Amino acid sequence: MTENDEIRNQFLNSLKLGTGKTYLILKHNPSIDFSDLIIKGAIENFAYDAQSEGSRAKYIFRLIQKSKQKEKITSAILTKLISKKIDDHGLDQLFDLAVLFYKKGNRKAKDAIYKRFYKNLLDDYEIGGKSQMLEIDGINGLLKYAEIIGEILSKDVDDYEESWRIDYFQKENKDIEVYKELEKASKENIFVAIFYNSILENKWKIPRAKKLKHFTYEIVKERIDSDRFFFISVEKANELSILEVEKLANEFLIEKNIIRKEHYLSFFSKRKFPFDYQPILKIANIKSPRNSRLNEYAFECLQYFSAKEIRDIAIEKLKYEKNTTNYLNLLVSNYEIGDYKILNCIADKSDDYDYIHSIVFGFLDIYKVNKTKECKEPLEKIYHKMNCGLHRGDILEVLYENGVLCKEILTEIEFDSDEKVRKMFRKIMKNVR
Repeated sequence: MTENDEIRNQFLNSLKLGTGKTYLILKHNPSIDFSDLIIKGAIENFAYDAQSEGSRAKYIFRLIQKSKQKEKITSAILTKLISKKIDDHGLDQLFDLAVLFYKKGNRKAKDAIYKRFYKNLLDDYEIGGKSQMLEIDGINGLLKYAEIIGEILSKDVDDYEESWRIDYFQKENKDIEVYKELEKASKENIFVAIFYNSILENKWKIPRAKKLKHFTYEIVKERIDSDRFFFISVEKANELSILEVEKLANEFLIEKNIIRKEHYLSFFSKRKFPFDYQPILKIANIKSPRNSRLNEYAFECLQYFSAKEIRDIAIEKLKYEKNTTNYLNLLVSNYEIGDYKILNCIADKSDDYDYIHSIVFGFLDIYKVNKTKECKEPLEKIYHKMNCGLHRGDILEVLYENGVLCKEILTEIEFDSDEKVRKMFRKIMKNVR
């Protein structure tokens, strides 16, 4: 492998992760052509959870602007946008990039958006580009969007369009009477009429913010006794009084039903069990019934207890079990100086994105409770392997709070794919000044 190949591999790895190292590699290696890799990153959104993280278009656009092959890359992306059939978060990202190209003065980008939007009418093309039509062409884009979507609705009586996108456009364009424009156009175009009627019938209302109930024993008990999935936040669990928590604990100790036992344990994974930990440890040490999560919840409950036998189990499991995810919580209250070596070994086991994402929660829980500069190596290993921008921000916060955010990573985060991370860079630099 040549030196250029190695650099290109580093670039692709960073591109998939979404870290700012891509920009720095591009900047420091002007003679290397990264265009094919940038195009790859434009077509496919590599985020671990693209639905939550959103489009990485701004991240990719910045690389394109820095590249010497800007025209070549832009042309390839617009061509791919027109031909792309599947809405896999990559399509939305391509539309977003085309919008950025257009705003930068590329008139072909607008044509590409329109051409792909017309293809929404074809059976083998999934629908995309609604918001982008409004962004590049205002009321004209909205009317064309209404016409095309109206034609799609005409083919399926059960299909419908909600009004939220139109309402947001109206909010952002107070000088346009959007609904009057749609009503006017609906009298001349049957498809706009279908669209207009659909959004009127499916008017979107901003949900009123419900005042959250103060959680009590009765509310928690009702949820525990139900067959539905039980979840409670730490904040809500902490609203119960000590007596209420003890009442739940006493009921848990005599509970026989597996599902209700799971629900109790789910509660005590967010609020410390008020009595001795032995009953929970006993559950943790026994194999769970089929399709049960008793073990998993029990280990989560034990995170609040500091004891030699819990630490001994943690060390044994973390060193020798293949799947260590469920046991990381045991170190939260039982961490000792030097344990970073064990976490290093766990992080080194695999580069698989699913694996890394599965252990990041435990690593963060451990080092949020145990403030130590030892967090540097394990968390940096996660940082360099994880393609989840959301949790990358959490890792960087812990590194920064412990005073071990290195200069190399600090330099990268200015160009990260995640806005939260980029905002963190600006905050840090503001404090430095």
